[in-house]
Amino acid sequence: MSENEMTRKLLEELETSENGSFELAEENGQAIIKIFNPKGKGRPVHPTDLMNRVRSMQIIPDKNVSIERILKNTQEGKLPEGQAHVIGDWPKIVMRKSALAEVEVSPDQMSAHIFIEPPEGGGKMLTEENLRQLLKDHGVVKGILNDTIKELATRPQYKKLILVAKGEEPQKGYDGYVRPLFETLNKPHRDTTAQKIDHKQVNLIRSAKVGEQIAEKVDPTIGTAGYAVSGKVLPAEPGKIAEFHLGANVEIAPDGKHLLSKIEGRPVLESSGKIRVDEVVYLKNIDYSTGNVDFPGSVIVEESVADGFKLKASGSIILQSSVGVCEISAGKDVILSAGFMGRGEGKIISEGDVYARFVEQGTIEAKGSIFVSEAVLHSRLIAGKAIVVKGGRGDINGGELSAGTYLQCNKLGGAGETKTIVTVGIDPSVRAVIDEILASIKEKEATLEKIRISLNRINDAMKKRRLDPKETETREKLVLALRKYKSLHESDQKQLETAQNSYVAQSKAYVNVETQLFPNVEVSFGKGLMFRSPVRSVPGRQAIYVEDRLVVTQPSLPRFFQSENE
Repeated sequence: MSENEMTRKLLEELETSENGSFELAEENGQAIIKIFNPKGKGRPVHPTDLMNRVRSMQIIPDKNVSIERILKNTQEGKLPEGQAHVIGDWPKIVMRKSALAEVEVSPDQMSAHIFIEPPEGGGKMLTEENLRQLLKDHGVVKGILNDTIKELATRPQYKKLILVAKGEEPQKGYDGYVRPLFETLNKPHRDTTAQKIDHKQVNLIRSAKVGEQIAEKVDPTIGTAGYAVSGKVLPAEPGKIAEFHLGANVEIAPDGKHLLSKIEGRPVLESSGKIRVDEVVYLKNIDYSTGNVDFPGSVIVEESVADGFKLKASGSIILQSSVGVCEISAGKDVILSAGFMGRGEGKIISEGDVYARFVEQGTIEAKGSIFVSEAVLHSRLIAGKAIVVKGGRGDINGGELSAGTYLQCNKLGGAGETKTIVTVGIDPSVRAVIDEILASIKEKEATLEKIRISLNRINDAMKKRRLDPKETETREKLVLALRKYKSLHESDQKQLETAQNSYVAQSKAYVNVETQLFPNVEVSFGKGLMFRSPVRSVPGRQAIYVEDRLVVTQPSLPRFFQSENE
């Protein structure tokens, strides 16, 4: 195809099948919107897409502005396309400020904090007696942290809420619980003493017979009383009696304390506590002999899933061998006894958790957690809860990883300084908006590249000779298209930046690297809170988290982690 023919085809494509689009931008602190109508068979902007984007950017339209009316009038030709309309103020990221109260007692009276303003003009510091009297005046009489009070009297910490009294929670009696009487997959725990799990040795496919006991109730215990900082006694609550949560194909035994299987199948303990027995289908391979598989239960594949095939199950999927360029989708867990080599195209989606020995150039999306024992290489992992890569090598090298609560691994990044991007604590809905904007940016970048190539060809010809009228017209159209798509691309980039900086990571989000942190690693906690690894690798444990609205990096784990695992 000649260069002229390629240029003509590009312009035809832009003029006859261009989707409608919109641009959200900031001008002088105000949010403006521009609507562009589709061309030819292109799809118009949908009101829902536009309003979702405005809401995700945290833009609050003025009361006298109707964005839907602007969109409708532009699409009906009553307003010119591309016209700038002011819809409200551009959102600003507002950081919270600590209260200025002298003493702050929590609503549940289980803690008290003190906030000290520094002396001015050579004024005196508060003494220990002053601090104790201040607590007494606010009704704080028990659980006072004496060492902290003495420290504040000699080395005060200014403009910061300091915990000075802490109540003792009543120790509730242990709840009764349901104990499975079958082997379950032991998920790796956050504790650093977690042992390596050999996925090949875990009894994943154990079957239950009809009428067999698969679970039993364990009785609750009695607790002990606690106290509030006000001195109030907090009575203990006895543990609750456990109840069976019945899934499919199970029934309660006549004694009320045992659960029985109604069929011969695979017993499963769900993360919600529900116990079911799945009808299980065993397949040797998934290939041309079976075609794509969609099964209303659990599937166990003994050998391989051929490239290009799809496997979907409403229950769990267990794969005994490695998989590659295929699509796996499960209503429950996905368990790979070996690994996943996606070669940039393979994808695994799970409504539960995903377990694998290794992941290379693959995409995994799990509503629960993702557990990998050996390594994650140049892959895209998204987990609603945690990403844990440890047990064997525990390496994460390259790619993009997003965990709703925390990420834990042995090594993060690579010796070759491969770019590794980590996001923690992000809400899945925000993640979806960011992915949508990224896709839009990628699409516009591809169009811009085509326009630039065609425009460069005409510009090169213009340097050697005078363009004929048709070429001149073509060049003008390309220049206008370049300007338009540059503006749209810049708008998307700004929206991406705002979206990435608009969410606040949940308070206990963190990254824990056990043995080595390499260069070229980025960890985002939202709201502009970004950590970038040093230019030289750092040996030993590195915990990365947010404290007092600052990103903290230190060898010890955060206090909230330690308290949860005491």
